[in-house]
Amino acid sequence: MILYLHGFASGPSSHKARILSERFAALGAPLHVPDLTPGAEGFERSSPSSMLGIAEAALDGAAPPHAIIGSSLGGYLAALAASRDPGVEKLVLLAPAFRLFERWRARLGPGALEDWRANGLETMHYASGRMRRIGFQFFEDAGAYPAFPEVRVPTLCIAGMRDDTVPFEDVEAFVERTPTARLVAVDDGHELAASLDRIFDEARAFLLGG
Repeated sequence: MILYLHGFASGPSSHKARILSERFAALGAPLHVPDLTPGAEGFERSSPSSMLGIAEAALDGAAPPHAIIGSSLGGYLAALAASRDPGVEKLVLLAPAFRLFERWRARLGPGALEDWRANGLETMHYASGRMRRIGFQFFEDAGAYPAFPEVRVPTLCIAGMRDDTVPFEDVEAFVERTPTARLVAVDDGHELAASLDRIFDEARAFLLGG
């Protein structure tokens, strides 16, 4: 099975998920794209652990070996899943959100973090197209996970050199410490919107050969 994990405040209908699903399906290799924050309050109550649980349940429901494509937060979760599940044999990580806890802590600072704890954090939820308020459990739970998961399977990382959300240097640091990883740098931002053709070509060759 090829599992696709969407990013933070995103969903199965994201542009990257739809484009890659269509193209892989045309090759007879459909992607399984679960909603990592399902339900009316799924996003508000979500955490890295809850999202990882949904991903791992999807893996458990299919016979290995597995491959995972993950975008942003989904890329970080994909690396975590591979570090825990021997059935995962390959990863494609798109602008993977390494150093999740550390980046949120540095970006918000003590005052904003206390406000998040007290009131929740309002953010644009792109999957529903409206502002939604995520609980502080997301940040607290993120602190339980390593900045860089230990991955031993072949891994393709594609990252934008103009990414202003996840520093390109963070992805470089993961690749440097992961002998099985290869980095493809593209002239793009975090969404990798201008690189979809390159992403598909690289992912197809890496996952399917040819």
